[in-house]
Amino acid sequence: MAGATVSVSTGAMSTLLPKLSLLIQGEYKHLKGVKGGISFLKDELSSMHTLLVKLANKEEKLDVQVKDWRNKVRELSYDIEDCIDLFMHKVSGSNAKASLVQKTAAKIRKLWSRHKIANLIEELKARVIEESDRRLRYNFDEVADKFGHVQIDPRLPALYVEAEKLVGIDGPREKIIEWLEKDESRKLKIVSIVGFGGLGKTTLANQVYHNIKGQFDCSSFVPISRNPNTTKILADMLKELGSDVDTSYDQRQLISKLRTFLKHKRYLIIVDDIWSTQAWELVKCALPENNLCSRIISTTRNADVATSCCSSLAGYIHNIQPLNEHDSQKLFFKRIFGDKSACPPYLEQVSHGIISKCHGLPLAIISIASLLAGKSRLKEQWEQVYNSIGFAFSHQGIRDILLLSYYDLPIHLKTCLLYLSLFPEDYEIGTEELIWRWIAEGFISEVKGQTLDQVAENYFNDLVNRSMIQPVDIKYDGRADACKLHDMVLDLIISLSTQENFTTIVEGQQYKCSSNKIRRISIHSKCLEDEVMQEIMTNCSQVRSISFYGLEDQETSLLPTLNSLRVLAFENRYHLGSKSIKHLGRFFQLTYLRINSPGIYELPEQIGGLQNLLTLDIRGSRVEKLPSTIGCLKNLVRLLVYGYVKLPNEIGDLQALQQLSHADNYNSIVFVEELKRLANLREIDIKLHGSARLGDQDMARYMEALKSSLAVMGKQGLQSLEIRYDDTVIGEKLMDLFCYSPCLRKLVIDNCKISRLSKQMALLVNLRHLDIGVSSIKQDDLCVLGSIPTLLFVRLFVVCGPDERLAISGHQFQCLKEFIFISYGGGLEMLFLQEAMPELRWLSLYFCAEETDCKMGFEFSFKHLASLEHLQVTIDCRNATRSWVETAEASVRNAASAHPGCPRIEIIRKFEDCMRDDEVDKEEILKDIDGHEVALREI
Repeated sequence: MAGATVSVSTGAMSTLLPKLSLLIQGEYKHLKGVKGGISFLKDELSSMHTLLVKLANKEEKLDVQVKDWRNKVRELSYDIEDCIDLFMHKVSGSNAKASLVQKTAAKIRKLWSRHKIANLIEELKARVIEESDRRLRYNFDEVADKFGHVQIDPRLPALYVEAEKLVGIDGPREKIIEWLEKDESRKLKIVSIVGFGGLGKTTLANQVYHNIKGQFDCSSFVPISRNPNTTKILADMLKELGSDVDTSYDQRQLISKLRTFLKHKRYLIIVDDIWSTQAWELVKCALPENNLCSRIISTTRNADVATSCCSSLAGYIHNIQPLNEHDSQKLFFKRIFGDKSACPPYLEQVSHGIISKCHGLPLAIISIASLLAGKSRLKEQWEQVYNSIGFAFSHQGIRDILLLSYYDLPIHLKTCLLYLSLFPEDYEIGTEELIWRWIAEGFISEVKGQTLDQVAENYFNDLVNRSMIQPVDIKYDGRADACKLHDMVLDLIISLSTQENFTTIVEGQQYKCSSNKIRRISIHSKCLEDEVMQEIMTNCSQVRSISFYGLEDQETSLLPTLNSLRVLAFENRYHLGSKSIKHLGRFFQLTYLRINSPGIYELPEQIGGLQNLLTLDIRGSRVEKLPSTIGCLKNLVRLLVYGYVKLPNEIGDLQALQQLSHADNYNSIVFVEELKRLANLREIDIKLHGSARLGDQDMARYMEALKSSLAVMGKQGLQSLEIRYDDTVIGEKLMDLFCYSPCLRKLVIDNCKISRLSKQMALLVNLRHLDIGVSSIKQDDLCVLGSIPTLLFVRLFVVCGPDERLAISGHQFQCLKEFIFISYGGGLEMLFLQEAMPELRWLSLYFCAEETDCKMGFEFSFKHLASLEHLQVTIDCRNATRSWVETAEASVRNAASAHPGCPRIEIIRKFEDCMRDDEVDKEEILKDIDGHEVALREI
């Protein structure tokens, strides 16, 4: 079924048509009337599919009558596919080991099925004929041909984060920082940023946060949203502040723990997107007034909420203003052309007209500029865009601009974008999780020469480039770990998804559905009333996707009513129940199962019957052992568990497996031997155990099995290898073996301290990511690593620290973007020579200021790092004298001041409770080195 996809515009039509073709070619072609009936269905539905694709390109111009017909045909495609899938599942259960009675029953079932398929085809024909007659009666084909459509050319614009270089933000940011840093008293102070949606409140708060958080003992950025899950908010705040979180705590216990944790700390908290005074009052209860110059920043659209925030504390309300004309133009032209001067003169007038309609709203400017970035430079097209939008300074105005961007999306991107409506507000959606769910839903088309994951990642990047989604935590390789939605974009896609009956969202006791058949549902409520639950159960019989984000005790009662489930996700991560998923075996169409809920502790044996399952992710559950029937999952591509989960020896039967994470073999020699059978494995993260758990004889067999499996996996195309182990001997024996995996792109060796790096590492010519710990390091070792041509990220953990000066020359590390060097030895001398690491953006050094016998001092040179954007130096002050710490710090400062660019420089002093009498004083300051921004902080 190459190229067959499910979409918001055509429903399941693309995946249904190939299934009808298979039926025609199967045994039913010999039955009287059946072959003709199936052929009729296929021909009629193919014609309808063509028309649906045409209509999808004119979506914004369709009248009510055409939309109604399109919706009915789309729903019909889902129903027909579900009928055929269920029928084929019931009649395909042959078993070679069956008894005579079972075989006789199977023959009777087969005779019954032939009669049943004939009746089923006739019923489906009647429904298709009805819709076909309506199509001819109202001449919908003529409607579809009325309008022209401009296709968007492929493009590669700057990433969203580049468009967000914060035009016009400097003044407001500095004003807020100045007010927060006034120290006329040590009382808790708050700034509340208030303004219309899309003005950039969160962006401004985020900039202030990152500029000053180094001055505080701890900090947290807390999104609240319109329908806050207060327990989750408080738990997330604790976690980000650096405290342990007990998932069984209720609100009162979490507030108490927060107050205790913050009582003697100077803290900075951003409370983003508050919609009600009640939400603010609850958060405020957790933040003690400790007279340590702590600070809070809140953002809200509601002036009354802003007033409430500032009424009981020393407060300042900052009314955020739209961008002025100059900054609006700067942001607009930068997004499209890179610079204002690059705008052709003939487009200047229409550009100014478009900018004026955006009324200084950054979200509107970025959205419309991203749309135009994909257009040709024809003046007529730009004028068409200008005439299509109203003024943005209203909710409807900015909605119209966002709608214009939405209608400009191709069908596959519309489908993928609307799917994001299932996730709660302010939710950080993991990129991998999203991609796997798109694939499981059937949204991703096959492209020759690319995997489905690669195609889906292109879809993701295209949505980022079009400014429909916001990337989160962009890594050294340009990939985002996650994404978020602006709340106005989320409002829009929820509305559109509901209209199309594409998704249904349950908030509180309310939900909207445009049909009596829910196709995809996401439940955000903690508890549903019996009447609401019964109504949902009635409408969910043919649901394809269900996600639980809040329901705590009723989720499993909903499952027995489902017949067509493809995607099942438990995301109620703060629920501590005690249950298994009893009805899992009935979901024969299930392709994606994610359990991120500690309330689920067991998987049933019936999971082995899920022959279509592609992803099994139980990292957030309390499942400790997988049943042996896991080996029956012949199509499983991803198996994601945590290290305490015991995997069965049948792991080798998973012939389609490509990714295995956090596997703990518990010293099973059979398990290690089975790994070599995984011919398609591309990523593995595994924990190994040493001789402490095995005798010498078994340890020898274990090592031979491990070497054999790693060698085979390396030759078969292993791309990512992460190994954690508790025995140094294992690392020494395997080090050279790692180097014979020619396709390896990522190598992480954790919890080990091998004596030296192997010279054979130079053979890893495709390696991009290296994270490794060694006992010591020499200049020759850096030369070996520097010769690997593809390295983008390196993290070196050195136990004893270097006893010689390390110099990195110009021909080494030519592609490296991020370098992290951690040394627990005293002193560090590291020089980056001319043309060294020409692409390096981030440099992080960690070393001890303690005097040692090796007599290493402190010497650095950074001035030749031409692309450096961020330098972070952490000085471990344990057992160090004041003079030695000051010497280390001065050496860093002198080297940093010589850099010709303006990288951000962060110097961190790390302390512990027990220090020497002459230790350096703990004081928090902000200094400036020759125009470089330098933050000095203590932890």
